[in-house]
Amino acid sequence: MKIIAISTRSVDYQSDAGIAKRRLYINGYFSEVAEKAGFILFPVCSQNGIEEIVAMCSGLIIAGRDRDINPKFYGEEPLEGLEYPEDPYEDELDFKLIELFEKNNKPILGICSGLQSLNIYHGGCLKQHIDDHTSKENLVRHNIDIEENSFVHSLYGDKAEVNSIHHQAINRVAEGFKVTAVSDDGTVEAIEKGNLIGLQWHPEVDYEIDTFKKFLNLCE
Repeated sequence: MKIIAISTRSVDYQSDAGIAKRRLYINGYFSEVAEKAGFILFPVCSQNGIEEIVAMCSGLIIAGRDRDINPKFYGEEPLEGLEYPEDPYEDELDFKLIELFEKNNKPILGICSGLQSLNIYHGGCLKQHIDDHTSKENLVRHNIDIEENSFVHSLYGDKAEVNSIHHQAINRVAEGFKVTAVSDDGTVEAIEKGNLIGLQWHPEVDYEIDTFKKFLNLCE
């Protein structure tokens, strides 16, 4: 059974004693997807021993997250009204994982902000805010148009309806990547470069098991 690494996410909180702490986690959807798709999920909590983790794992999932990527990583200042975490833990972990998995030619699946991390690491940038792609009241869905001869097309065909849980999106696409899906308003929804796949939506939320099985087929 293949072992797939996944980047952990963090939330800051205070203990009952008032001590500031960080809790690391992965979204519960992924454990269910791993069981149904037939792979072992390996959460990566830090850069400690990361070379050994890369050697052990067949591929990488860069999970979505609640914290936005700090715009300093693509040479911009924060827009007025937007706050970014001072601690670069998640950004730096994502970028190091991308660096080493790509160096070892192991596939990467970036989901939501994971797509954005892939794009930024390779020199692209983001729109720091877009409207109408997420809501606190209900799960937003919209249609996407898909390019032929792509990972996404092999799963969905020419069109699909996907969930939308993001307020940022790709602005400049990183060199070498092909845009393989866009929404009706032109927002980039998927990018691909060889075995590097980025999806702006969350296939795990809709239990799209075939997406993860297809990704497993890319992994040795």
